[in-house]
Amino acid sequence: MGYPVLLEKTLPPAPRRLLGRRRNVTDLPPLPPGAVYVFKFDGHQRLYGDRHIDYGDEIVVDAVAVSVVQRRTATLTSQLPIPSISAADEFTVVTTFRCQVLAPEVVAETGLTDLATVLTNHLWQDRELKNLGLDYRIDDINDVRRLVDARITAYCTLVPPSVPGMAIELTSVMAHPSADLRDHGRKLRDKQWDQQLGRLDVAWQNEDVERVASFLSAGPTYADALGVSRNEINVGQVAERMHDAEALRRQQLNETLQEMVKRGFFDRVSIDPVRLMDEVVGLGAAAEPRSVPAADEPASLPHGRRSVSQLSEDAEPDFIPNEADID
Repeated sequence: MGYPVLLEKTLPPAPRRLLGRRRNVTDLPPLPPGAVYVFKFDGHQRLYGDRHIDYGDEIVVDAVAVSVVQRRTATLTSQLPIPSISAADEFTVVTTFRCQVLAPEVVAETGLTDLATVLTNHLWQDRELKNLGLDYRIDDINDVRRLVDARITAYCTLVPPSVPGMAIELTSVMAHPSADLRDHGRKLRDKQWDQQLGRLDVAWQNEDVERVASFLSAGPTYADALGVSRNEINVGQVAERMHDAEALRRQQLNETLQEMVKRGFFDRVSIDPVRLMDEVVGLGAAAEPRSVPAADEPASLPHGRRSVSQLSEDAEPDFIPNEADID
């Protein structure tokens, strides 16, 4: 279906009936919204208007042809390929016009069904238009757009498209690159985006690695805290592991002190091994239970023995065992 004349049809003679001549409903084509009938009657085009059709009306009965004309405003585009500096590429100029039928009878008389072609031919009458892209590569699309827009706007202002019975107005001008250039530009853009995302991912990974490394270098406590923050371990697991490690440490200290007592390391050192085990290990490793002194009574030590706290206040021990004593 074209524009502005949507359809043209020759009408057969209206049959005679008892109440006079009347045209059949099937003689007339359907009428789309916004369109009107224009009848060829008595050698002239007659607009029937927007009223309901009367199949017994003289104009309808005696008409030899009917045209369906669209009166609503329409937007039409015309595409003009113009060459670039390369024989393999060309620019596509898309021009948009706003069109409206003002006199349906005049339009029906011309029988215009393809207004878009008329507008395209009007633009091609500007001989300089097709030469605008000859000095530009296909990727100089922005420069060509400015030139084409200025050229067509000036041309349609000085020489506006003229179609009898219609109002036509230029609304926009746009130049597009070839499909190959668009595909290439899209692939290049996607590749650049992928590289940017990749660099961001690598930077984030490096930052995360450095952060994790700083936690691990700070010790197991920070490493456990990192695991808890990432929901990879829970606080109960951390507490259980810390209790196990503390119990193992105390057991190892206790075994070391017990071995030192067996080897006589404390025989010539003024340190009470029992108190040392209590204070360092905290396991109550004394062979026999001892009474706990009152708060105001100093704890009794064997003759010549001192506690760890007392030893720390004195100078260095006056005896250092040799290797024979330790063995």
